[in-house]
Amino acid sequence: MTNYEPTQIYPLPQEPWVKLANGSELKSWSREDEIAYNQANRQAQKLSFYRQAFDFLTENQVKGDYHEYGCHRVRTFRMALTEARRHNLSDMKFMAFDSFEGLPEVESSPSVELWQKGNLLTTEEQFWSIIKDHDIYVENCQTIKGFYDQTLTNDLQAQFLQKEDKIALACIDCDLYESVVPVFQFIEPLLQEGSLLYIDEIFNGYKGSPVKGVSKAFNEFQEKSRFKFAPHIQIGWWGRSFIAYLDN
Repeated sequence: MTNYEPTQIYPLPQEPWVKLANGSELKSWSREDEIAYNQANRQAQKLSFYRQAFDFLTENQVKGDYHEYGCHRVRTFRMALTEARRHNLSDMKFMAFDSFEGLPEVESSPSVELWQKGNLLTTEEQFWSIIKDHDIYVENCQTIKGFYDQTLTNDLQAQFLQKEDKIALACIDCDLYESVVPVFQFIEPLLQEGSLLYIDEIFNGYKGSPVKGVSKAFNEFQEKSRFKFAPHIQIGWWGRSFIAYLDN
């Protein structure tokens, strides 16, 4: 694998004004290099979002918890824990919703071949091992295991409401239309003014179509919700965050 620093851009005092890899440097570039390069750039952009998101929450005094729907490899969940600690949010709870069995049966027709039943699997045991190694607010973390159409029940929703556990930031990392529909239904009464929604796959999986996949589900949700959603931060080419607000 090629040695590179994918997130760094080096300026030059002449054309093309930035350092670009040339043919010699990319001569042995492989598919494995491409994957690592893309992932490093994507995760750097996600971390940049989390830094901004927690700054937004603390500056605007938006109190509440962190919800993550889809926790494969525990990457963004660890980002949330780290930034929460940097902002001394020791009372925040961190809720991890995942089947921990990979993707469900695929009913829609995504354009990503990897999105098949059982793929993108991180077990609950692996999740907790990673969280404990990360060693930030471990006691504030909780997993809710199962496919969303089975676990995101009215009873669970009522438990959150009874404790007045509102959402400050929700990462919705659901790949499939059929997966994300029950998520939007579940979180609506848990939102508040200032809640941030990070929708990770809003431009991915269905060739970027705004009327398919996660985008379609979000459009349907907005038509029914008592909240409106202001576009906030673009995360790479694939995701976007939104601020929940009331128009009254």
